[in-house]
Amino acid sequence: MTSELIHLRKAFLFQGLPDDVLAALAQKLTRQKLAKGQVLFRRGDQGDSLFIIDEGRIKIVREDAQGGELVLNYCEPGEAIGEMSLFDKEPRSAGVVAVTDSEVLELKRDAFFDLVNSRPDVSLVLLQSLSSRLRFASTYIQKAIEWSKRIAEGDYSLMDQMQTEQAVSDEDKAGQLLSAFFQMVKGVKAREEDLKQQVQKLTLIIDETKRKQEFEELTSTEFYSKLKLQAQMIREQRKDKS
Repeated sequence: MTSELIHLRKAFLFQGLPDDVLAALAQKLTRQKLAKGQVLFRRGDQGDSLFIIDEGRIKIVREDAQGGELVLNYCEPGEAIGEMSLFDKEPRSAGVVAVTDSEVLELKRDAFFDLVNSRPDVSLVLLQSLSSRLRFASTYIQKAIEWSKRIAEGDYSLMDQMQTEQAVSDEDKAGQLLSAFFQMVKGVKAREEDLKQQVQKLTLIIDETKRKQEFEELTSTEFYSKLKLQAQMIREQRKDKS
């Protein structure tokens, strides 16, 4: 059994397809190598193919409001990416970057629909796979709402509860993805607290410097000198009387 057929069998989108259909798909795949950090495609690129990870690790990314990278998901061997472009012909909704040296298998839209048109039973399997992806999206959104509420209340304990091993369930995977974001939020909060403390210390220093300056200005006036001289004369008079 070829590696293409093995990974097609593992890909969630094609799980449940008969062996003869998988074999037909395997013949239509082309292989592409990616170096670490190489972009497979960017958000907005015209999409006309699906990719299956054969080796390595891939991340799906978008830009945040500040232009930084926001990781939406990490994908491992056997997972399919870019599948929506097979169905809607819309531009890519996100970018894909190789986290490690990787190899991907590409399936073009035309080759895909040639198979679907010749085998109507394939459509049902594909719908089931897409439903699984939608369930993951629902889990992700639900968890994001729950975590946001806890973060807003100042509860960061969920960060310590996250597991570092590879996630299996949709809930675990969604949790790992969200934990990266909320760890960043926690880091921002920590920097804000540190900055607040520095501002408080600086305010104390400024106040002390201001008080010292005001004292020096007061003691350097002619009025203060005369007052000091009068106080000294009063003390001497009291000594003479005693």
